[in-house]
Amino acid sequence: MGIANIWGMTSQERKLVFSCDYFIKEYDPDCTLYRGITIEAPINKVFKWVSQLRIAPYSYDWIDNHGRPSPNRLLSDLPPLATGQIVWNIFELIDFEMGRSLTLRATPAGLKKYQLQDLVVSYLIYPQDDQTCRLLVKGLMKYRKNLAGRLVKRLMPGLDLIMMRKQFLRLKMLAEQQGEEQ
Repeated sequence: MGIANIWGMTSQERKLVFSCDYFIKEYDPDCTLYRGITIEAPINKVFKWVSQLRIAPYSYDWIDNHGRPSPNRLLSDLPPLATGQIVWNIFELIDFEMGRSLTLRATPAGLKKYQLQDLVVSYLIYPQDDQTCRLLVKGLMKYRKNLAGRLVKRLMPGLDLIMMRKQFLRLKMLAEQQGEEQ
């Protein structure tokens, strides 16, 4: 596994159990991606930002959000988290633990967009102390058995790293901002 597969995560963190592990029991994934970043903010504040991913990707908005900017403040009028919610039109929220984790599975439209057979991703917030936590992501993928699937297999880890790194750095910046909780 190269840096494109394990950016920012320690070997100890990769041994943690993520919710996505329970949703892919019928087969072994073709690819596992790990992402991690330290955020100097309390876990509850980081979770608020992570739960806001259901309305915006916080990555390259011109690619992932049709040019609409991801909000730079926490929104208070979002409906409560619920399984079945659609995230960015390409994922479904399939599991969550308040204050700790979100797990998403690609919808048929998402699978078509990425030329995948299956994709399940878990975001896990792991506290280090009262004011610092680790934001960890594990993604499990099953590629299509065709030419497009072979191409995606070669490109996905690197492209995902570019997008997730941007997302993580934006979430880190926003969560670490001083001042009142929005």
